[in-house]
Amino acid sequence: MSLETEAESGEIVSYQVPITAYPTSSGAILVNSPGSGELKDGREQRWRSLGLHLQEMGLASLVTYHAPRPDFEVQLEWEAYSYQGVSWNKLLIESLSQVVDWSLDHASELCGTGLCGIGPPVVFLSGLSSGGSAVGAVAHRYPSVERILLLSTYDSVGDPFYEGISSFAGDIYLVYGGEDPTAGMLARVLRMGPLAARSFQAREVPNCGHRFDGEANTQMLTLAFHWAFGGHNKQ
Repeated sequence: MSLETEAESGEIVSYQVPITAYPTSSGAILVNSPGSGELKDGREQRWRSLGLHLQEMGLASLVTYHAPRPDFEVQLEWEAYSYQGVSWNKLLIESLSQVVDWSLDHASELCGTGLCGIGPPVVFLSGLSSGGSAVGAVAHRYPSVERILLLSTYDSVGDPFYEGISSFAGDIYLVYGGEDPTAGMLARVLRMGPLAARSFQAREVPNCGHRFDGEANTQMLTLAFHWAFGGHNKQ
């Protein structure tokens, strides 16, 4: 997907956001925002594997992507990372919003419902690390987003995360590793509120770090998606 945004200098910057989708007839779309060090298919292809798994299970149609990588060409005074003079936090938020818009526009092809199907799709968002921070900032903008899953999430994008997550009216699921104290601290902060959310649930994964490395933790990552989104068709 070809997009444009405005740099801090006022210059218009063009950038690309690659997308991969795993269509189903589930009536549900799940937009996934990977971590800052990942491409759309994920570390060791984990998001590709998840998309194929959810497709086989008929649980939801995964849409995964990645924003441009920081290029360090311009050093902004207030932020460590940028891309061609654009705040990278801004790019994270804008990229996710654009992918959600694209997914809604293509709902009938993605999940057999939506614009040209029977009623609107069920929409979920998930994100790991900085991707989770972007999800927290964006989810409240879309009334069709019913649930979000935050994985190893930090408040990376700053105030937009807290403003967005406190305004989101759906269900919040949060999973973090027991060896990731920063994500654990954010879970405790969010639990204290204030939140507009219908529900907030958090789980800690023992013997797990920030990246969910290792076969056992990769399995826990998959289980987190079943926990958060597996019962949507029973509501």
